[in-house]
Amino acid sequence: MKTTKFFSWPLMKQSIRSNRVLLIACTVVLCLMTVVTTFAGNLIGSTEDSKDYTEVQSDFYSYLYVLASYNEMAGTTLSYDDFVETDDLTQYDAAFEMMSAQSENTSFSSEEFAAVAEELSESEIELDTYISNFEYVYALGSIQGCFSESDLDVETMMSNMLEIMGISSDLIENMSEMDTSAMLHQMYFTVMCLLPILLFLIFASNALVVDQVDKGSMAYILSTPTKRSAVVITQAIYLIVFPLIMVVCGFITKLIASQAIVGEVSVAENAALYGGLYLLTEAMASICYLASCIFNLSKYGLALGGGLNVWFFLCSLLGMFGSDNMVQMGMGVEELGMFNRMSLVGLFDINALGTVGSGAVDYAFVPKLIVLVAVAVVCYLVGAIRFQKKDLPL
Repeated sequence: MKTTKFFSWPLMKQSIRSNRVLLIACTVVLCLMTVVTTFAGNLIGSTEDSKDYTEVQSDFYSYLYVLASYNEMAGTTLSYDDFVETDDLTQYDAAFEMMSAQSENTSFSSEEFAAVAEELSESEIELDTYISNFEYVYALGSIQGCFSESDLDVETMMSNMLEIMGISSDLIENMSEMDTSAMLHQMYFTVMCLLPILLFLIFASNALVVDQVDKGSMAYILSTPTKRSAVVITQAIYLIVFPLIMVVCGFITKLIASQAIVGEVSVAENAALYGGLYLLTEAMASICYLASCIFNLSKYGLALGGGLNVWFFLCSLLGMFGSDNMVQMGMGVEELGMFNRMSLVGLFDINALGTVGSGAVDYAFVPKLIVLVAVAVVCYLVGAIRFQKKDLPL
């Protein structure tokens, strides 16, 4: 009878059958998260890329200032609401003509006022809110502080109120400049995408070797013409191939979802990101594999392999609260960034990998990926050697 030394197809089929439900479930969750995150990212991007109404708001305030100034001089009660409702614009034309005559560079007209108001009404803020805010601006603009004797304004008032509430005005400014799309992108790869893959790795790797030793089924496998070398090589190939299938499914889903939802997709950038994700996956898988080969009891293998990877995952979560975006939002602490250096996930440089396909590639990710490959190779080799030499309770 032929002895199997390197690869056992029957053992591979057994591993596929025993883990197929877990594989399918985790892959489906990964793909669903990919679609949802792509959709959410598109919504956030659409909001951030929305039209800037700052200039239109300034023009609208200029017209309101004309009306307010004319009311003080002529004793009238002109307002935007009356401008919209009345058919007789004689007084408004007179006010705009007078102010145009006094201004060298700006001309005002009823037609332009209506056009500016219509354009500003397309923003998400009601025109009544703009008008109410102008009233505060206009009122405070003519008032001086009783102690400082300096002109009062709404911006200073709001800044003082926020400081009294313990909210820094710099924090508000940083939040307005924050790239929420980039933050969601990072959360997807380090949390949403990694979690289902990590669950698959922990339970599948434990079931491949140590669980079979613990339950006694490994004795049956080794009673056939299958060498220990064939067992460890076959199970290692399983942990190399099937996580790759999961990552490829996520990659394809990302391309399809981006094209369908966003309308464009960068194949090179996504290929680099998912390639880096796969190397991270294999580094974590190799640790689970090593633990599974070292111990004879399933609980110990699960504790070491699963425990280390869960620790890495938790460190990445804590490290996220030390990222620049979180610190700018006031939801993070810069010192928490140290946890990224305590996790393999910290070697998955999403920002650098995201530059692939652009005109300026940041190659800082190369040495980090090399470390992940080295971890995977060493752990797989040490695990395989250890399993072949240790005493088994057969």
